[in-house]
Amino acid sequence: MPYLIFDKSSLESLNIDESVLLDTFYSCVITPIFFVECLADLEKKIKSNSTPEQLVGSLADRTPEYESCVTLHHLDILRWELIGKFSLLQLKGGPFVAGAKSVQLGDQKGVIFQQTKEQEAMHRWTAREFVDAERLVAKWWRRTLTAIDFNAMVATLMAGIGPHWRKPKTLQDAREMTDIIIDHMDQEWLLGFGIDLFDVSDVKAQTVSGWVGNRRPPLRECMPYFIFMLSINIFFCLVLRTQLLRNVKPSHQIDLAYLYYLPFCSIFTSKDNFHAQIVPLFVTPEQSFINGIDLKDDLKKLDEHYSALDESEFKKGTTSFASHPPDDAAFLTTRLWDKHVPKWRDEPPPIKLSKELQDTLMGIMKKVPGSQQVAPHNIGSVSELGYVSMESKIRLRKGKYRRFSEETERSIKDGE
Repeated sequence: MPYLIFDKSSLESLNIDESVLLDTFYSCVITPIFFVECLADLEKKIKSNSTPEQLVGSLADRTPEYESCVTLHHLDILRWELIGKFSLLQLKGGPFVAGAKSVQLGDQKGVIFQQTKEQEAMHRWTAREFVDAERLVAKWWRRTLTAIDFNAMVATLMAGIGPHWRKPKTLQDAREMTDIIIDHMDQEWLLGFGIDLFDVSDVKAQTVSGWVGNRRPPLRECMPYFIFMLSINIFFCLVLRTQLLRNVKPSHQIDLAYLYYLPFCSIFTSKDNFHAQIVPLFVTPEQSFINGIDLKDDLKKLDEHYSALDESEFKKGTTSFASHPPDDAAFLTTRLWDKHVPKWRDEPPPIKLSKELQDTLMGIMKKVPGSQQVAPHNIGSVSELGYVSMESKIRLRKGKYRRFSEETERSIKDGE
């Protein structure tokens, strides 16, 4: 299913049943910036009968959990690339999930994913332990964003690229100028400027030394994620000198940071006007920007569609009647599947596992945590692995929907 990134504005517009269908039809990539944006509300004084904790808790209830994953913080991903331990081409539009550990069970090689600080934040979030989540990670994440001084960044950039660059006339013009600047500036200066800008100087010496030792290849080829992040900031510097974006606020530091995660999704959705103007300039033809209003309308239509099912069919759970979207292009979700998962109609129906096979698999997975570690193997070649284990906690029922049939629910509870 398509990988989708949402921001706070798109999620808070959904009711609980619509959020279930979002989680059903999309592999949601949850970014650390989402937690930063939501947990900041705990410090706000809001005009409402609800407390900040209740409002943030409502968002936590709607956050996808079944087909979701939490991606690594963008600065950690950047560090991995700068020191040569990550290639953006490996992901092919999917999320960057850290914590993989090579293990061996008998003669079977496999991978288990251990908990990262991002996944820990997710667990705290779903358990409504907001204070702990904020204390552990969100404050640090927020500081990495608010530490960026846009005025100083503009001054430094313009001093570095020279005074001869004109002001862009449109946002598209600014985007094109950004690529020209990146491709025509001295590459070593650009590398140093970007490393200092993102405050990852702890890897600067190693990065520059490795790049020089590799005969100074074009940065677009050897560090595409670095160039992508840098292009976002150069673009914003160019635009800040104009009136093309009005009412720029400090909160746009968070809005801008969402763009750093665009390479890790097929679809980005937001109701925010800032994102509606900027994101389409940075997505590829293979990606989609969907306004959060349009997505909500479609999820509402899907909810009405499935609510009309016979009760006997509805009780089988979403894994039964909603394993794929309706075969009707009137639904936006169906059209998005057609674009991003074009062969979905040709896929065979899911196999119903027998009780014996379920018990066998459960027994194997219980042994995995105690497996002996082996020499690292190519975890990118999933087809060569005997097993992949990633734990997550989900609710069997949410809103009016159940994930599985009553029989499967009982089996899962018995397995606990």
